[in-house]
Amino acid sequence: MEVFSISWICNLSAHEYVDAASYHNETTNEFIEKALLVMKSKPHEITTGCSDFGRLIKKRANQVLREIHLLASYLRLKPYPEMILVGNCKPEHNTTFFIGKSIAKRFDRFIILIFTLDNFAVVSNRRTLPEFPKFTASSREELIVSVRGFAEKNIAERLSQDILLENGDFLWEKHYETQFLEQRLNTKLFRKFIPKYALEKADMKIERNFYEKIVEKPKEKFTLDKFF
Repeated sequence: MEVFSISWICNLSAHEYVDAASYHNETTNEFIEKALLVMKSKPHEITTGCSDFGRLIKKRANQVLREIHLLASYLRLKPYPEMILVGNCKPEHNTTFFIGKSIAKRFDRFIILIFTLDNFAVVSNRRTLPEFPKFTASSREELIVSVRGFAEKNIAERLSQDILLENGDFLWEKHYETQFLEQRLNTKLFRKFIPKYALEKADMKIERNFYEKIVEKPKEKFTLDKFF
């Protein structure tokens, strides 16, 4: 099947819905075969969702596209000198490559390396790069070394040392600490800018720790001992 567009679009063609739904974690070969038959004979059932199976295809497709959209938008990326950005996430569906592809569109000078719990993807939109080799390694650290070696040979450009902080997280922690005012705590706005799904699935440890510390902190229990 052709790779679907990874833009966040609600009104897709029947083909794009089926293609996106094929990456859902509950989709089987039998499901895909049935979906292809519906796409050829009654595509309107998919685009309009006027049948149970058509609605299911559309629902799964939208779940896949939503995951790509959210994780690519909120993923925290670590830069390496050789024009590499590395991120970690926990997608529910088979979307690792598409998350990387979406990020590569925004950072088209970089090689994007995305790690999940049991998978990884190496993606880039740089037109001057040769085809990626089949990267293999026994650990994430070894894989990063391999990708850095490839980039060093094929990319002359280097990142400025000013932004290559060993602990860039420190700046974000200080930012949240200094900007926070308890009197202006607005959990609804927080959830609007950082959806719960992104907070759990993207590599947003700093934001998650901040939220748990400030918003979900255990309420103090008052006993008689407090008054004596």
